[in-house]
Amino acid sequence: MRFQRVDSRVASVGGVPGEEGEQGMSPVSTILRRVLEENPPDAADAEKRRLPFQPRSYRDFMLFERHYYGAAVGITSLYRPWANRLGTLFSTLTGIEFPFFKPHALWYKQPIFYQSNHLAFYSDGASITYPPYCHYLDVELELGIVLGKPLYNASPEEATAAIAGFCVFNDFSVRNTQLDEMASGFGPQHSKAFANSISATVVSADEVLPHIDHLSGRITINDVVVKEPKVDNWQFSLGQASFSVAARFRRALALNDTAFQLRIGDVVKLEIDGIGSVTNTIVPETS
Repeated sequence: MRFQRVDSRVASVGGVPGEEGEQGMSPVSTILRRVLEENPPDAADAEKRRLPFQPRSYRDFMLFERHYYGAAVGITSLYRPWANRLGTLFSTLTGIEFPFFKPHALWYKQPIFYQSNHLAFYSDGASITYPPYCHYLDVELELGIVLGKPLYNASPEEATAAIAGFCVFNDFSVRNTQLDEMASGFGPQHSKAFANSISATVVSADEVLPHIDHLSGRITINDVVVKEPKVDNWQFSLGQASFSVAARFRRALALNDTAFQLRIGDVVKLEIDGIGSVTNTIVPETS
């Protein structure tokens, strides 16, 4: 089932707020609706009031080796060109991928994630301010996971059963600061904590999980489709990722590589088929 927030109230897509009961809903749809109702956004903030919910916290996972490798290729081409050229030469001569662009050994042993700013969530249609320290603003199309209950020492099976719904997530990223921040040993900071956006709709887990390995989407900038990514091979399942931490909201799925430089005035739209879309306009900082 698909839900959205209409006039500050949660309703099924096509439904009328206040005139819907839980009769006929699947159990997971009922749980999802209650989670959305119990976590309303700040109605006084015009850029956030259309959020389907306000996350209490969130974790960011990297679950696909192909995304990691592609991101390493992209960011080194911008800020470590000598490393990028070395990796290209190595792959050309050997026919294999450059090992230094692959994840750390720990990545293959357990789900890796970081925590970021759950209060910097913006709604579909919101304006996103171009940070003053930014020289290269990028996006990542991701799948947002909404948990229906807290988890503690849960098994992967219990964690999967706790997933209530999914939404589209735009992970705005400042690439010119990200590499140095990652090298600090503390993970991303200014590069990731200034803004994220999610779709106005959230879809119940029972409509998405049966097709989780076949999701596809697209990235559109100024009405031009620049990429149509698809799900790659999972290093860990959603249940394995979710059981490793406890939170109300997680995003676990990255569908694209580093490739898109946004500028002030650009309109970017991210879509995942069967789930929804999120569109934002990049605006300058105002004094």
